Amino acid sequence: MTTAKIIRHRHKYHHYLNDDLKSVKEETHFKIVFSEPKELDLFKEWIQQHGGEYNYNKEESRQEGKFPKVPQFHDEICWCDIMTYYLMHVAGYKFYSTIHPYKGEVYLKD
Repeated sequence: MTTAKIIRHRHKYHHYLNDDLKSVKEETHFKIVFSEPKELDLFKEWIQQHGGEYNYNKEESRQEGKFPKVPQFHDEICWCDIMTYYLMHVAGYKFYSTIHPYKGEVYLKD
């Protein structure tokens, strides 16, 4: 059985001016992790076949690259959408569980 996980990393940025909090900005980044390393290569190849690029910057805990052009997604698109679509509709995984507190999901494939 092969496992895949989509993991969310939230980064908060606090902007202070003279010890006074002016704003808080939060960014969410996504990482995909496979129990079988060749599955990551297949995912990256699929992304490239659709005109995109997936890179993960370990130092900053964030995905980088270019969104693939997938006909099912037109307007607002997120890496979690692309990852979930790939796992469930291309690679044959099935949803198994969530990682609490809302840090991602786990998918399984026989």
